[in-house]
Amino acid sequence: MSTDKTNNFSHIKFGFRGEGISYKLNGKEYEFNSTCFDGINICFDDLGVSNLNESQKTKMFVEIIQFVNEKENVKPTISYNIDEKNAELWKKLTVEFSSQIKDVDITNNEKANEAWYKSMKADLETGLAEMNIKGLKIKTVKDLDKHWNKIKFTKDGESNERVTFWDKLKAKLN
Repeated sequence: MSTDKTNNFSHIKFGFRGEGISYKLNGKEYEFNSTCFDGINICFDDLGVSNLNESQKTKMFVEIIQFVNEKENVKPTISYNIDEKNAELWKKLTVEFSSQIKDVDITNNEKANEAWYKSMKADLETGLAEMNIKGLKIKTVKDLDKHWNKIKFTKDGESNERVTFWDKLKAKLN
C-alpha cells in the first residue's frame, strides 16, 4: 500500500458548510462525520460493515488527512471509538501519521451513549423536538427511556434489544 503524497483530491470533498467528508472509492461514496469547531475534527466511523480491506481503509485515512492538510492548511483532530471493529487500525495510523495530525480523541460506547442521551434529553425537554430513530418516534424523555436499549450504541458483536413490528406500528400511530 502506497502512502505517497497525492495532489489529486477529486474523489474527496467537504459536505455542506464544510461539515462531513465524502470519499469516493470504486464507484461508491463513503461518508465521514467531521466538524469545523476549533479546527477540523474527523470521526473515522467503523467501516466494518463495508467490504473494504485494510489497505483501502489506510488509503482513505491517509488521503483524507492529506486533503485537509493541503486544502485547509490545518492539521485535523482524529476521533474514533475504541469499541468499534477498526479501532486498532485507526490507533496504528494515528501514531504513524502523527506529524500530520493535531490531536487524537478516543471515545468508547459508554461515553458516546452518555453524551448522546444527554443531548437528546435536552432537545426533548424543550418540547420542540421529535426524533425518528430505527423507525421509532421519540417525542418525550419517557419515550427515550422506553426505547433507549433499542437505539443506543453497542460494542462489536453485541446487539440492542430488537425493534419489533409492534414498536414501529405504535410509533406510526402516535
